Amino acid sequence: MTPSSRRIGVCLIAGMLVSVLGLSSPVRAAVRAAGKSYSVSATVKGGQNLTVLLVSGTGRTLATQKVSKATQKVTLKTPKMSSAKGATLQLVSGSGGASKGTYFGPVVLGWKGKSSSAASKVYTKLKSSVSTRLSLGTMTIKKVGANKQGYAVLAASSKAADSAPASQISASKGRPKGVGSYGKTASVAGAEYGVSATGFVQTPNPNPNPAPGTPSQPGTPSQPGTPSQPGQSTAPGQSTAPSQDETLGGDKDDDGLPNAFDVDDDGDGVIDSADSNTPTPQVSADNGSADCGAITWRIFTNYKATGNAYAGTINAYGTGAFEATSASIASTIGSTMSMVFQPIVSVCGSQVTKSYIKGNGAPYAPADYVEVGKTCNTGDYQWLIGAGRMCSTDQTGYDFGSKYTFTGSDLPTGQDTFTMKVETADGKSYEFTSSPGFVFVTHPMVISYNDGTGEKQVQYGAPSVNISVAKSTVLTLKMYRPQRLAFDGETGTFYDLGGFKVTPDIPNSISTVQPGQTTPSGSQPSQGPGKCDAQSVTDTEMTSDQPINTTTKPTMTIRWEIGKCFEGKSIAWSAGSLSVDIQVEPSGPGGNSAQKLFLTTT
Repeated sequence: MTPSSRRIGVCLIAGMLVSVLGLSSPVRAAVRAAGKSYSVSATVKGGQNLTVLLVSGTGRTLATQKVSKATQKVTLKTPKMSSAKGATLQLVSGSGGASKGTYFGPVVLGWKGKSSSAASKVYTKLKSSVSTRLSLGTMTIKKVGANKQGYAVLAASSKAADSAPASQISASKGRPKGVGSYGKTASVAGAEYGVSATGFVQTPNPNPNPAPGTPSQPGTPSQPGTPSQPGQSTAPGQSTAPSQDETLGGDKDDDGLPNAFDVDDDGDGVIDSADSNTPTPQVSADNGSADCGAITWRIFTNYKATGNAYAGTINAYGTGAFEATSASIASTIGSTMSMVFQPIVSVCGSQVTKSYIKGNGAPYAPADYVEVGKTCNTGDYQWLIGAGRMCSTDQTGYDFGSKYTFTGSDLPTGQDTFTMKVETADGKSYEFTSSPGFVFVTHPMVISYNDGTGEKQVQYGAPSVNISVAKSTVLTLKMYRPQRLAFDGETGTFYDLGGFKVTPDIPNSISTVQPGQTTPSGSQPSQGPGKCDAQSVTDTEMTSDQPINTTTKPTMTIRWEIGKCFEGKSIAWSAGSLSVDIQVEPSGPGGNSAQKLFLTTT
C-alpha cells in the first residue's frame, strides 16, 4: 500500500470511528438509552408490618417490599434508569400496624457529625453512584407519637448518602423536622391534614375553573360530568423536566418528608389544603436514558349528603341522627364517599395499554393490583370505596376490590397511600405512589336561611324544607363549617375548616314536574348551570383550622344569587323545583364535601 493510500485508509477508518462514536450515532444512543438497574439492600430492625418504598427523586416508585419479620433483609431492585441520584427510602404502615396503610416516615441514610442522635442535619437522598449494588447495612425503626409516624436510621452513616449542602435535612437530635406532624409547620395553629400530592398523569390544566365533574375538579358521581381529554406526559424534548424540589419525590422545605406526603410541602406556614399558592407537585418519569418531561398526578375524594330534607347530613355540631360520631361517619363514608383517580394515558411519549391500582395496607382497598378498565362517564375512575365498585353500583359500573364496612377505627385519611401502575406500548412499566389528599369526614350544615322574608331556622328531621327563591332573590345561608378529625400529633377530636371555598353546584336545571306527578319513564334531567364559580365565596371569618368550640358553635354566612348562575350560562329560569349542592372545597388541592339544598323556584 502506498503512503498516500495508507493515509486515505487511515482517514476512512477515522471517519468510520467518528461516525460510530459521534453523539448523533444511533449505536451510541442505544447504549446510552439502556440505563442501569440498581439494587439497594438493607436489614430492617423493628419494622414488622411496614412496607419499604424506594422512590426516585422525582416521585416515581421504583421498588417496594413488605417487612413481615421483626428483623428482615430487604432488597429493592429498580427498573433500568439513567441515575439513582436523589432517590429516597420511605416507609408505609402495613395492614397489621396501628395506622393501617398510612404514611409512616423517611429513612435517614446519613448525618452531619459523629452521632446520629445528636445531629441537627441529616441526609435522606442517595447520591449519584457508579456502583449498581448498594448495601446500606442495618436500619432501626424509630416510632414517634402514637406510633403512626416515625423514621428509620442506619447504624452507620452511608457513603451512598448525598451530603451536599443542598440535600441536607433539618433535624432535631437526628429526627427529621417533619416527622411527628406530617410536615406541619409548628407555628401554624390548627394545621390541616392530608397531602398536596394526589394521583394522575396529565398536562397542566389551562382552565382553572372547569365544568363540574371534569377530572381536574371534584366531580359528582351521581351526575355525569363533562368528560375532558385525559392528560398525558409531555413527550421528550417538548419540555424540560421539573426541578426535583417541585416533584412528588422532592422535599421543597427540607424537613425530611417528600412533597407527596407533606401537609405543608413548601414550608410557608400555610397548610396545602388552604394554600392556593402551593406548587402543583409533579413527577418526571425516567425512561432509562433521561427524565422525560413533567407529569401532574392526583387523587381526591367526593363526600356529599344528597338526601331530601337533609337526610344523611352529619356535622360535629349536629344533634341526634345528624351528629357526627364514629358510627355515623363510618356509615355515611361507606355509603357515599368516592375516591377519584385520574387515568394515565401516556408516559414518556408511549401510550398506556393497561392500568392497575392498589392500596398499600389500607384495609378498605385491594392489597394487590387490580386492573381497571373503562373510565366513568366523568372521564376518570370514581371508586365507591364502601361498595367496592367503580363508576356506579348499577350495570354501568364494575367491581373494584370488595365491599367494605367501615368502623370508627379505620376511617380513610389523607395519609392513606395508593399506587397506580401502568404498562405502555413500548413494553415499559411505571408505578407512582401518593395519597388522596385532604379527606373530609363531615358535611357543611345549614342552620338558617333568609329568602328575603326574614330569617328562618332549618328543622332537621322535618318531612321537607321549603326554601322559595325568585330569579332576583339574594339567598342568605348561615351554616356550620364541615370538620376534619385531629391527626396524629394534635389534640382534640374535630377541627372546623377555615379559609375554604363555598360554591353552588347545580348539575340539573329546574324541574317543572308538579308535586304528586311522576317523571316520564326514560326521561333525563336537563343540564343545569353546573358549578357556579361566579357565586363562589371564600371563608374570611375563620381563615385557618380551629378546634371545634361546642360552647359558641361558630358559624359562617354566605349570600348567593342563584338566578345569576342561570344568566351566566344562558339557561332559562322558570317556576318549579331545583336542587343545589352547597359544595365546600379547600383553597388548595383536595376533595370536596357538600350538602344538597332543595329550593322552590318562582
